Amino acid sequence: MSKLRLGLEMDGSSRGRQVRDVVQALARVAGVRGAVLVAADGFVIAAEAPAGVALEPLAALAATLGRDLEVGASRLGRGTFQTAMFAADDGTLCLAASRIGFVVALAEAQGNVQAIRAALEETVTAIDASWAPAEPAATAS
Repeated sequence: MSKLRLGLEMDGSSRGRQVRDVVQALARVAGVRGAVLVAADGFVIAAEAPAGVALEPLAALAATLGRDLEVGASRLGRGTFQTAMFAADDGTLCLAASRIGFVVALAEAQGNVQAIRAALEETVTAIDASWAPAEPAATAS
């Protein structure tokens, strides 16, 4: 079991719960069929997806695409990869990088791409905030 996944299970009342909540909130956005948070190694950290969605293959695809996009952006000197959209006849896979992995939104073919992209960015911001390094405590002088 990955240390990150173990940490989410042991820290259910704080960071882990926050991450699950924001993934669930993304899945409830109009036009989104499901949402998944995937570690860079392809482990599913949190998921809210309809029955019939094969999470492990989706996670492997998301991790591979995310890592390839990060490497490609770096090689091109374009800064860090933030979001990507992959469209097909039956829907769109939206992918974004976060501090702890990649966020995937499975969108309906006719979904509002701008609204979904904004929700994806809000999700990443919330995940990054909950997993930010702790600020050092101020000492009294």
